[in-house]
Amino acid sequence: MPTTPDDVVNEALDEIGVEAIGDLHEGSKTANVARRNYDPMLRAMFAAAPWNFARRQRQIDMRGDASGQYHANRNVPLHWSYMYEWPNDCVHARWVLGLDAYALDASGAPLAAAPAWARPAPFIVTDAPLVNDIASDWDQTEGHNPESTRVIATNELGAMLVYTGLVQYPDAWDAGFHRAFVAALAARLAIPCIEDKAQARAMRSDQLAIARDALIEARVRDGNEGWTLTDHTPDWIRVRTSTAWRGWHGSGWCSFPFVEDAGGVY
Repeated sequence: MPTTPDDVVNEALDEIGVEAIGDLHEGSKTANVARRNYDPMLRAMFAAAPWNFARRQRQIDMRGDASGQYHANRNVPLHWSYMYEWPNDCVHARWVLGLDAYALDASGAPLAAAPAWARPAPFIVTDAPLVNDIASDWDQTEGHNPESTRVIATNELGAMLVYTGLVQYPDAWDAGFHRAFVAALAARLAIPCIEDKAQARAMRSDQLAIARDALIEARVRDGNEGWTLTDHTPDWIRVRTSTAWRGWHGSGWCSFPFVEDAGGVY
């Protein structure tokens, strides 16, 4: 039987010794508190660590071009060339992949799959005055409101975004995320759902410690599952190998060793 949000909430209530609910819409005080906190806590937990199981990559939609060549909207944040819409399922932007010397169509979209040497590029996440139709489902779409839209500004044409996506189905979570989220949700529910406030504060503290430890374990594990490297090069090595090192620095950037004639890795 699939695990549901109701099941996850009841796991959290078990952790703090509160009676289980029937479902999130039953109308009880506990169910109402859980329903209000479930989605915000879920999004916060996804943004708290680079969960490998939630890693996604996609071509992002252009919403502005400072030159006016690829998009009619030229109102792009200063010092950036292009503006792209925040993906509906994006919780945290990890990095933008720039595609140098890459074939693009008239809209600025790549004509083929990204090459192996696509490199991380600088970007910022910001808000733009892109109005959304009040009759649309903006209230159910991440990064949208009636007056503006969350966007990604970068100098890369045909940019792709690597990000943490929102995975709604509990059965698709890995064990570390499940443990961390249940503990974090239990900590959030403790104060409003436990009558004895001294006991509630103690329960909250205990569950926050469990969530913190689970996050630390997850960051270590996910780092070990990915491509890892030393992020510091001693000066005496850097001076001797300056032609074999290249990095990117600034908001939304990352740096890593670069060896000429070898494919970049991301």
